[in-house]
Amino acid sequence: MGRSIRLTCNDCKQSYDLNIGQGRSDNKLDRVLAHFDGQTADLISEKLSLLGEDAYWNYRSMIGYCKVCGSYSSIPTLTIKDNGKDYVTAGKCGCGGTVELIDNNDQTRMNDLRCPKCQSKMTVETTGMWD
Repeated sequence: MGRSIRLTCNDCKQSYDLNIGQGRSDNKLDRVLAHFDGQTADLISEKLSLLGEDAYWNYRSMIGYCKVCGSYSSIPTLTIKDNGKDYVTAGKCGCGGTVELIDNNDQTRMNDLRCPKCQSKMTVETTGMWD
């Protein structure tokens, strides 16, 4: 089950509403591939076909901080396990920029999120659940 969260700056009140985690239909590969651009989806498909039917993969949407436009957004990520290694493929920001992924399970990191506008600390609140 996924969570809806709101990141809000304590000073300037800039906010971001994000959906993170995974839903019930995110265990179907065709549904997951739709979260990625065509080129990225093709690369994922190729990697999984090389690994065969028993390939282990896991999808979830994570918080991403864009290094280009300086905003937070929900970023699709797919982890493929191969020979004990994790290969993570992440989508891009809506502006096309590369993002820094933020693991919402890392409480230290979550407690240190900064506002892109004024650099003040941001508050994280759960606003709902989704599936």
